[in-house]
Amino acid sequence: MGARIQRARRALQVTRVARSRRLLRVLRELGVVGVRPATREGAVEFRLALEQLGTTYLKLGQLLSSRPDLLPDVYIEELGRLVDEVPPFPFSEIERVVREDLGADAFARLDPEPLAAASIAQIHRALLPDGRDVVVKVRRPGIVEQVDLDLDVIASTVGFLEERSETARLLQLRALGEELEVHLRSELDFVEEAANTELIARSVEEYDDLVVPQVIRPLVTERVLVLQRVDGEKVTAEHGLPEEQARRLARDFFRSYIRQVTLEGIYHADPHRGNVILTEDGRLALLDFGLLGRLDDETRTKLSLLLLAIARNRAEDVAALLLFLSLTTLDSDEPAFLHELRRKLPRYQRRTLAGIRAGEALADLQRLCFSNGIRLPASFALVGKTLSQADSIARTLDPELDPIALIEEESLELILTEAEGRLEPDRFFGYLLTQLDALSRLPRRLGQLADRLESGTLKIGVAPTALDDTEHMLRSVANRIGAAIIVVGLLVSSALMARVSHVVALVGFCLSGVIGLYMIWRIMRTPGEL
Repeated sequence: MGARIQRARRALQVTRVARSRRLLRVLRELGVVGVRPATREGAVEFRLALEQLGTTYLKLGQLLSSRPDLLPDVYIEELGRLVDEVPPFPFSEIERVVREDLGADAFARLDPEPLAAASIAQIHRALLPDGRDVVVKVRRPGIVEQVDLDLDVIASTVGFLEERSETARLLQLRALGEELEVHLRSELDFVEEAANTELIARSVEEYDDLVVPQVIRPLVTERVLVLQRVDGEKVTAEHGLPEEQARRLARDFFRSYIRQVTLEGIYHADPHRGNVILTEDGRLALLDFGLLGRLDDETRTKLSLLLLAIARNRAEDVAALLLFLSLTTLDSDEPAFLHELRRKLPRYQRRTLAGIRAGEALADLQRLCFSNGIRLPASFALVGKTLSQADSIARTLDPELDPIALIEEESLELILTEAEGRLEPDRFFGYLLTQLDALSRLPRRLGQLADRLESGTLKIGVAPTALDDTEHMLRSVANRIGAAIIVVGLLVSSALMARVSHVVALVGFCLSGVIGLYMIWRIMRTPGEL
């Protein structure tokens, strides 16, 4: 009962914020409830509502900011301004959690003033007993319970919307909610963040100008993470670096992101300018890896080929690779998708980064897929956001950098590396063995098929698909016919009852009239339904 009361209270609070921020208008602008042109005012109200509702809804906004296929440009731009800043919680709580998880003697000094206070964690500067400067990241007390409650409310809301809105189903709101839950669970566990940080550190080892803070082990728990302290400032156009150094930094930074996606199969799922700083010695420090996405080998390889096909202006290859990565149905319009792709793809060729909006190519592909009924996986959207942020920071360092040429150069090198890796004896013979095993069973299966054909015992099962519209039409027709029969029956029976009881006859006539008027209203308002 306590959990239900808490859920009801939180739902009421969300409803109040939604009313105060006029989120019904936002839902109309997003196409979930009705249709209305997107406006800057609606986007601002949406962002402010998410910030007001706290951690879970902030993360929802960050996730939505990677989906230009779902939201208008004005909403994507506004969600990029989400601010995750909250009042710090008491230092006594910091001391208690640190003492419980790491012991009383873990630090020689722990500063009471926080360096940063966000909705999930708070960061303090500290000094280890051996003299090393570190930062301590402590999870906010009660945040896990709050996230659990919010996820429960969101799941209920999504279920309600998907039952009543075709657009909500097309937007895959349920899948979006599940993706949000996965991301939040990962970000709340600092043990996983420590592993992610070390993984990224290994992936950029070959770049001298890129640095990732060292994880101080064994000072890592689910609630506390201790990292090497790295000082620096956000990357801005007034960075003051020599032109050659800035150009090298931009290239190394962008190349490292491409290599992470296409070679390592990982990507930073929450990239923004605050997570990349320029150090005092002129290097780029990469921070905060609470959200790290992972790609399977097949998807990673296809993304490598996709980036190369985009860079080389090969529409047929881009379409084939996107269709491989996507979910298509009988309603998907593949010819129209290919036609639009051929029209739009050449615009990204031989242009400097300054002439291309951040992530324009991948964002356009997402919108193009969505408009033609082709459902891209969530990982594609997040990879697109990662590369968008990377080229945005690269543009700040070197406005003349051409990302398309760099993608072509890097992707080709990575494909050659991938091919070389597949020819390694252990991987090659492992692949060969799996294929030979399937081929060795082929003659026996062909023999069984021939025997069944000869004896007439071969059975083929056919499962009908995409019959939802047909079923809906048949139900609508049956309901209307049934209602019409009821009305006719009421009219006839009422006429017969008029000789016995005028009251009963009048009630019957009124009831049939009400049902008849309701049917007419439904037919005029929603043709094809009842």
